[in-house]
Amino acid sequence: MSSELTATTGAGQALLDELAYWGKDEYLERLAGYPQEVREEVLRLAAAIWPVSYALGYNFLDQVDQGLGCLTLEQLAEWVKATLDVYEQEGLQAATRYLAEVENNFLCRLRGEHGLSLAAATPRLLPYLRGLAGYELALAPGPESWTDGETIFLPPEISLFKQSGANFTAYKLLASFQWGLLRFGTLEGALALRPELAAELARRYGRQSADQEPFPGDFYALFPAPGLAADLFMLLETHRVLSCLQAELPGLMRDSQPVCRRLQNRRPPPVALRGRARLLESWSRWVLTGDAGPGLRPGEKELYHRGLGLLARVGQAGQTDVAGPPAKDSGAGRQNGGVGLSMELTAELYRLLEPLPGDHGGDAVADGAGVVPLLGVLRPAAFQAVRLRRREERRQRFVEALGAFLPPEVAAGSPETSEETSKWFDQSLSAPDSQGLAMLIAGAEEDEVGRESPMEAGPPEYLVIGGREFKLPEEIQALARQIRDDLGQIPQRYLSAAVGLAGGAPIRGPGPAAGQDGQEALVGALVYDEWDYRRQGFRKNWCKLLLKELAPVQSTFVDTTLQRHRGLLLQLKRQFEMMRLQQRYLKRQRDGDEIDFDAVVDALADAKAGVSPGEKLFIRLSRDERNIAAVFLVDMSSSTEGWVSLALKESLTLMCEALEVLGDRYAIYGFSGMRRQRSEFYHVKDLDEQYNEQVRGRIAAINPREYTRMGPPIRHVTKLLAATEARVRLLITLSDGKPEDYDDYKGDYAIEDTRHALIEARAAGVHPFCITIDRQAQDYISHLYGAVSYCFIDDVKKLPLRLPGIYRTLTT
Repeated sequence: MSSELTATTGAGQALLDELAYWGKDEYLERLAGYPQEVREEVLRLAAAIWPVSYALGYNFLDQVDQGLGCLTLEQLAEWVKATLDVYEQEGLQAATRYLAEVENNFLCRLRGEHGLSLAAATPRLLPYLRGLAGYELALAPGPESWTDGETIFLPPEISLFKQSGANFTAYKLLASFQWGLLRFGTLEGALALRPELAAELARRYGRQSADQEPFPGDFYALFPAPGLAADLFMLLETHRVLSCLQAELPGLMRDSQPVCRRLQNRRPPPVALRGRARLLESWSRWVLTGDAGPGLRPGEKELYHRGLGLLARVGQAGQTDVAGPPAKDSGAGRQNGGVGLSMELTAELYRLLEPLPGDHGGDAVADGAGVVPLLGVLRPAAFQAVRLRRREERRQRFVEALGAFLPPEVAAGSPETSEETSKWFDQSLSAPDSQGLAMLIAGAEEDEVGRESPMEAGPPEYLVIGGREFKLPEEIQALARQIRDDLGQIPQRYLSAAVGLAGGAPIRGPGPAAGQDGQEALVGALVYDEWDYRRQGFRKNWCKLLLKELAPVQSTFVDTTLQRHRGLLLQLKRQFEMMRLQQRYLKRQRDGDEIDFDAVVDALADAKAGVSPGEKLFIRLSRDERNIAAVFLVDMSSSTEGWVSLALKESLTLMCEALEVLGDRYAIYGFSGMRRQRSEFYHVKDLDEQYNEQVRGRIAAINPREYTRMGPPIRHVTKLLAATEARVRLLITLSDGKPEDYDDYKGDYAIEDTRHALIEARAAGVHPFCITIDRQAQDYISHLYGAVSYCFIDDVKKLPLRLPGIYRTLTT
């Protein structure tokens, strides 16, 4: 029977041969009965499972008839992909059960009958959410929707609709709503509670705020029925945030109307409720869809419309919040009028409902009526804890970065102890003529045409100390903006601490210094996914990447290299000096080198029209510092032994010497390892680390090690560069051969994983480039990097000459 079977793919034929070798005739007979197209697809999918688990591969062949009975060939591939995900997350038994129940476990979910899981929604939802927030929010499953300002917790599954697209819209609405709580200040309500309101409620009801409870529990405790107060406050805040989202995200709110109607249909009808619960439910329905539904009695309609008037007030406040300046992440300066108004109107709604029957003394809502199920739960204490932790992290990073940037002589005249330093600094601020004066000032605003991107916030900032002016690097400016957004200003103690550390602050690398053996992991193992082209999906958490310190060695290698290539080095330094500054013309300036004729024409037209003419009539030549971050990723596999390793180290030495003249930020890392459990990433130099004797010693210590698993180090460098503020982010890989490891990381599998890692890098704004000396590289390198993103050097001895020229071409 096996002789009658053939497969067009090599992997499928190899599987047929293996089945025949082990005498699995029952599988061969079943496969022979399939049409050619079906048989090839089944063999292709089985071959994708086989390297992962033989047992799971046999289970797939056992269950494939059941799958073919209800799935198309395209759906069959998705079924296998989902099965492998279950196997890697839960093991063989769970994957076997998943295969055996294709209808319930896969097909129903494919049709949306079992809802949409958060895990399935996250790849699309998370980029949307981060783009909305402007910073790195995270998503996590939880029994209730809530957020601490760092992570948004959402239900693990939503099954409002049969269609997964509609369920995704529901996830999008819930996530946007939690972002709205951050954006519009709900979680900072403790700052907005007016003492007058608290005193008025205390006089009316004779109750005191529960100081031991955080907001909003302390606010609810002022009412005789805290549960009712909680429902009313949550209702008002839901309407306020929805009004804000309607103004900020009208498309989302339009698409979410079916979600709101479905949520309303799941609520108890007002006619089945009584008293307070009926009015509360009618208001909740109005907030969701604008339709209260039937059931109100004549005596209740007046109260209902008075309540709508109060809801309309808080909705208008939401529109005002959107029209104002956008709030930054966790900003203490955020306008809290909206949430403060919600607390005032909670008291008014409460008085409206007081005469009606209903027990709301506890936390539960009577008769099943409740607040609109969008807000989730409020946990301001968790939000405040995250904000304080972030504030401290920003303070520490700002002080250390500024201290490392300032020259040592700045701190020479300041006292050494922190108490004396603070005293000295306070005195210097009170004496404008003092030589110790230190303050942050903003430079002249540039025209919008000169901005690199809309994400750049404001003009450059300078630090003035004792009459000396220091232009701050972009990294420190970004930290200063974050602190100012949070606190409204840069606290004096931050600057005084940085001045006291001038020239002596630690430079942060990826971890602590190396141990005695020089090979200690800097941090715990990082875990990265790996792309499996056979199933068109990731192997989740598949590779462990160990960050290691490359211990510097005492060697004459660097000095010998500089002496041998001294002529080339002088030439490189001259060329790089000319690249140091970039020039551009800024239009519409108050002063400059030439007249801006467009601005003059506009000014004359304004003057004739009776409008005050503009005063920015000049063009100024601006010379900007380069804004480039480059990482050199060096192959340290065993195949680089000999001339290759020597040429790599000589090239890096010359590059470092030339780049020190140019001033670009650059880093050097090496990679090697064995198997997926031990992919090793060696620190040579970080982006913000000074080029010194330690770095020279680590370059000299680069030597061949083990294998070339390229996916994990590329993904890690992508992560590092994506978190770096730079106009151009370069990843330059130096390698002598194609990716390969001791396990099954070979051939097409290794090439496709590396290619996918490079695609991920480009998507993150990183530009990859490869310099290879592999004589067979033409067979695969263009598939990995594209037609113009690699360079082949046929003679390794030419590498030190070619590398600086390649870098110059990439960055100009």
